[in-house]
Amino acid sequence: MSQILSETFLSGFMILVQSLSVVFLYCGTSSGASTVTQVSEELQALLMEERKRKRKASNRESARRSRMRKKKHLDDLTAELTQLREDNHQIILSLNITSQSYLHVEAENSVLRAQTNELSCRLQSLEDIITFLQWKQW
Repeated sequence: MSQILSETFLSGFMILVQSLSVVFLYCGTSSGASTVTQVSEELQALLMEERKRKRKASNRESARRSRMRKKKHLDDLTAELTQLREDNHQIILSLNITSQSYLHVEAENSVLRAQTNELSCRLQSLEDIITFLQWKQW
């Protein structure tokens, strides 16, 4: 809001100075010309100061926005880090459960393989006995 007021003030001031310049030029005296030059130089100095003030204000606002963007980016990265850590923890838990299940299934498979081998041996023995008995009957 203060920027609008200062721009309005400056605009009004410039109109006033232009009006004074016209009046001094109209007078046509040699002292009027030097007064116009002084007013013109003062106006230029005031304009330079106003531009400098605006530039500083603009730079301050730009720096503030930059700090806000940087803070938001940092907050976003922190939130992402927290989420990734939670995801990583869940993946590790899932991996541990899967590894335990794998070990359990592997142990069951070992037992079943041993039983299969034992039953295959028993079957072979029974087949041998049947073959022997059939051979004996002939």
